[in-house]
Amino acid sequence: MGIVYVECCDRKRCCCCCDDDWDRCPNPVRWNEGAECEGLRQDLANRGVVTGNGLQFRFYNQTMKYSATFCTLGFRTPTVTELQVIATSLTSAEIGGTPLCPMVVWATNMGNPVLVEVFPSTGIVQEVRTPSRYCCAYRICIAN
Repeated sequence: MGIVYVECCDRKRCCCCCDDDWDRCPNPVRWNEGAECEGLRQDLANRGVVTGNGLQFRFYNQTMKYSATFCTLGFRTPTVTELQVIATSLTSAEIGGTPLCPMVVWATNMGNPVLVEVFPSTGIVQEVRTPSRYCCAYRICIAN
């Protein structure tokens, strides 16, 4: 359980108000995703560096906590905007391949790490409400 906000009353007494849902880490994948989803993610990870909509990126098929130093050799964690650009490129190896299933990925927003849910079939990227860098999510590294 985490502190969501501090509320000060009329008598200048302050108390912490808590929200039980705040500290829960989201599942990196949908609870009901099909068996083919893992194969599609592994296929993309095996491709190495991929070019999608003019940006080079590498997908890692493992979930991990946030680390600012994870991406190396000219690669970095993508911004939310960059993830929106490459979201529809998260597909299997074939030309026009099958889009990956929705998943939670690490990104940055104004330099701060955030979790986002990526929907490769539609290109939608949505920030996930969570305060913790200790949640596990998939990693994508994008070229500078």
